[in-house]
Amino acid sequence: MIIFPHTYHYRLIIGSLFVAFIALGVYSYVSVSKLDEYNSYVSQEKKLLENELSEMIIRYENIRTEDEILNERLTQSKVRIIRILDSVKAVAPSASLLSYYRAEIKDLQHEKDEVLDLLAKSQEENKRLQLAALEAKLNFQSIKNTTKNLKVKNKDLAVVNTALSNKIDNASFLEIEQLEAQAVKRITKKRIVSTEKYKKANKLHVAFTVSKNKFVDEGDKYLYLQILSPSNNIVADEGSVNFGKESLIYTKKIKVAYNKEDVEVETIVTTDEDQPFTKGIYFVNVFNDNKRLGSTSITLK
Repeated sequence: MIIFPHTYHYRLIIGSLFVAFIALGVYSYVSVSKLDEYNSYVSQEKKLLENELSEMIIRYENIRTEDEILNERLTQSKVRIIRILDSVKAVAPSASLLSYYRAEIKDLQHEKDEVLDLLAKSQEENKRLQLAALEAKLNFQSIKNTTKNLKVKNKDLAVVNTALSNKIDNASFLEIEQLEAQAVKRITKKRIVSTEKYKKANKLHVAFTVSKNKFVDEGDKYLYLQILSPSNNIVADEGSVNFGKESLIYTKKIKVAYNKEDVEVETIVTTDEDQPFTKGIYFVNVFNDNKRLGSTSITLK
């Protein structure tokens, strides 16, 4: 047999280059897909964060008070929100940066709690002054001027109470915690078997807790579950609901009997037959009216 060494070596080199080219192409495709999923998630989170900040600004603008100290605190909080909103709009979004801004919003929520404490103290002071005015009127005719001054002070406090009552109205919304979601391949009487494989999944299991809130009235509450597929389509679309000029397309409508206590909620979502689960990230959102109460995500491989 006659062997041509140069030809043989050339074939080895060409074969190696071909294999390397194929491997590089596969790696590039996977990297681009993951980057697109990440950018989609970050963009959606940025939009939700901008909407949430805009709503907070509107609520602060509707509050009126003549209490200089309280008014100064409200003004400072509103300025912080505006600065955060401007920053969110101006900078390129990233998961770490959005997480930082959410921490800032959490601090503002703590300030809201302090304002509610001031309202409670103001109500107690108003009640005490009313009792003092009544006692003075019944027992001491000689202190009419003092009673008149107390009425003036009560009027000023009533203005503060009205403004703080508006603040309570803005805080009278449902809140949820411990939002969890998972893909399911089998449901038995004793347990739910989850999976991360999109080919094995046939349902989604969503669970969360509606937190007790003394400012929320008792009665039936309607929550709207919205699940977005990796292609940004609504999973198991049940229709839409209007909230004034805004509308929401949802996956499932959930009725909750609320009695000012924690309520555990669990639900199963089955995808449409013509839209089976696919590989990628699914985003799960829970709304009450047009307010998003929480969100999480599921990654199927």
